[in-house]
Amino acid sequence: METMTLKLERRHMQLLKARARVSGRSQAAVIRELIDAYLGAGERPSLHDQARDLCGSVSAAADSSTRKLVGYGRD
Repeated sequence: METMTLKLERRHMQLLKARARVSGRSQAAVIRELIDAYLGAGERPSLHDQARDLCGSVSAAADSSTRKLVGYGRD
């Protein structure tokens, strides 16, 4: 692991300390988590993965995804 130095505004430092205290982790661990979340370390989940719990939750008629196109092409 590499070391980095950064300057934070006082309000950011207070927020960081509070989050570290509440979560019971070090400030460095909190910063690493925030960087991972913001920069997307690892593979980003697909839209399907994010909405998996919604799949199949809507019920409708079997042909609800089609509509009769009147006036288009040959009728």
